[in-house]
Formats: sequence, structure tokens, C-alpha cells
Amino acid sequence: MTEILGSLLLLLGVLTVLVGGVGLFRFPDFFCRLHSASIVDTLGAGLVLLGMLVLSGSVVIAFKVAMIGALIFFLSPMTAHALARAALRSGMHRDKPGSGPSTGGMK
Repeated sequence: MTEILGSLLLLLGVLTVLVGGVGLFRFPDFFCRLHSASIVDTLGAGLVLLGMLVLSGSVVIAFKVAMIGALIFFLSPMTAHALARAALRSGMHRDKPGSGPSTGGMK
């Protein structure tokens, strides 16, 4: 039973990350893409790590996976916030898609 639950969580996490990857191509500007990537990254990684937590046989491994999950849970939103602030400070604005120096050629 735990193998089925763990595998289902892993599969759901991978599918979540794949859908978020599609959002990176579909959204119009940097800030929408950043929002999509940060939310989906945290949720998908959390589901994958939860699946790994269910499938782990050792308490030590489960503790390590839980610590990795806590790091991702706290650091991923802070990283997205730092990227958004840096983009705003460099002159990129949400109301002008493709504005600013670091658009990467995507409009």
C-alpha cells in the first residue's frame, strides 16, 4: 500500500512540474513566468519529496528528505522574490512585456 501511495505522489509531483514547465512558455512576461515557476517548483518538489518520504525505509533517510523539503519550502519563494526585486530594480516592469535588459529575447 505504501508503494502505491509513494509512487502516486512521485507521479503527481512530476506531472505538476511538467505542467509548470509548459507555463514557462505560455505566459507573456518575466514576472508571470517567475510566479509560475516558483509556485509549481515548490509544489512539485514537495510532492516528489513526500513520495520519497513515504517510500523511504529508514528514519534517517526520512529525516534527511524532510530537511531537504523544509529547505525547498523556505528557499524557493525567497529566491523568486529576490529575482523579482532584481528585475524591478534593473528596469523591467510588468506593464511592459519584454522591457528591461534581461528579457532573453522572449516577448
